[in-house]
Amino acid sequence: MISIALFMALLLCVIISTVLFIMVLVSMFKNEGALKGIIGFLFGIYAFIWGWIKHKELALTKIMVLWSALTVASVALVPAIFFSGTMELLSYAEKFSGELDFKFLKQDSEKSFQKASLPKKHKKLNKATKPGKEKSMNVQKTQNEDWSQKAMALWAGDKYKDPNTALNYWSRAISSNQNTAGAYNNRGLAYYELKHYQKAISDYNQAIKLDREYAAAYNNRGNTYYELSEYKLALQDFNQSLKLEPNYAKAYLNRGLAFYQLDNNTEACSDFQKSCNQGDCDGMKWAMKNGICK
Repeated sequence: MISIALFMALLLCVIISTVLFIMVLVSMFKNEGALKGIIGFLFGIYAFIWGWIKHKELALTKIMVLWSALTVASVALVPAIFFSGTMELLSYAEKFSGELDFKFLKQDSEKSFQKASLPKKHKKLNKATKPGKEKSMNVQKTQNEDWSQKAMALWAGDKYKDPNTALNYWSRAISSNQNTAGAYNNRGLAYYELKHYQKAISDYNQAIKLDREYAAAYNNRGNTYYELSEYKLALQDFNQSLKLEPNYAKAYLNRGLAFYQLDNNTEACSDFQKSCNQGDCDGMKWAMKNGICK
């Protein structure tokens, strides 16, 4: 670290300066007596001035030049150490926050896929009356499900193994008239993984427009706002997600993180505990380890 290197340089300057100060002090005791030597010991600036006054007479020139240079260097190093230390502390804090976000924010895709593939398509199929028309729509349904299944095969845990390919598959599903809330939500997840946050929000907006009771879409949009440091907007989405699905562990965990970022540790710990009660204890374990919750 830069601040450590600068601190070591300052320490070296102080050590050498101390040795030079002692050399000048010894010369003062020899040539000026104990009284002035004690004054020089108590007030280093007096010894410094005396050294320059007597440098030619007592052959102290090299010592005083080096002492002066080290004093200037020490004065310059102090603000440099403070500045670099502050910047490294901010960098560490940012890194820690990013690690927290990446490790704990939870998204949802599986439930949205179930919504995307079943209800609306079946309603349309039930209206078919002519054999030819029914056959055509069955082919369309199969094509749509194929793109959805391919995309879902890339989902692992809380993210896509290959977000670019998932994005392509979901775009094809949507362009094949699978304009369901689930398809937009899942494409939003791919955009999120690619850090295209505004595009992700746009897809979540469309998903919510198509299904106002889509708890997962609110949760996922809240995650995206969280990544953009829009914690109050994230909190609103997590609230809505939990209003629609009161036992939603991921939303409790994510809302806890939003409360944490807003310096409301009491509510954060409450949500971490609620998430843990629903089977996801990642947030509570982290909070207890770091002294945030007891």
